[in-house]
Parts: sequence; structure tokens; C-alpha cells
Amino acid sequence: MSAVSRPFRERLCPFRSRSLLLSAVSLFIMKESLLEILCCPLDKHDLELEDAEYDDAGEEIVAGTLVCSECGERYPIEDGIPNLLPPDMREETPA
Repeated sequence: MSAVSRPFRERLCPFRSRSLLLSAVSLFIMKESLLEILCCPLDKHDLELEDAEYDDAGEEIVAGTLVCSECGERYPIEDGIPNLLPPDMREETPA
């Protein structure tokens, strides 16, 4: 068994591991490469990108939606920031 307990790892979600979490935090922008480490906070399944809008350089995703491949829950991306809060914790009004 790993040094990190399973419940602790699950609390890290939407990131699959602590090192990946630290890598993602250092990026500060939403890129397609983050899809490899993000997961649905509800059921821990993969997220798929839909309706992506990119910046002028075509590197950063500035708007779009992340959709869980299992439960179908949708998570918006606004101003390059994915909102991975569970649905009941999200504000319905835009910032």
C-alpha cells in the first residue's frame, strides 16, 4: 500500500495525485494537457472537453465545458478557469 491513504488521495480529486495537483497549480491556465489529470469530483471518472474556445495563440482554453464520461455532469470553463465544484456548490450567476 502507498504511503498516502486512499481517503486522502480521494480528497485530492479533481486531481489524481498530489504531484499532479502541484503541477496543475503551477500552470494557472486551462490547457488540453490538464485533461490527463483532471477527473469528475463526483465519481472520479474522466472529463471530456466540449465547445472549447481558445486564446489567440491557440494554447489556452478560455471557455468551454468539461463533461464527465460516466455521470454526464457538466463543469464550465470561464476565463480559462474550470469550475469543478459539485453542482450544488456552484453559484448560478456569472462572476
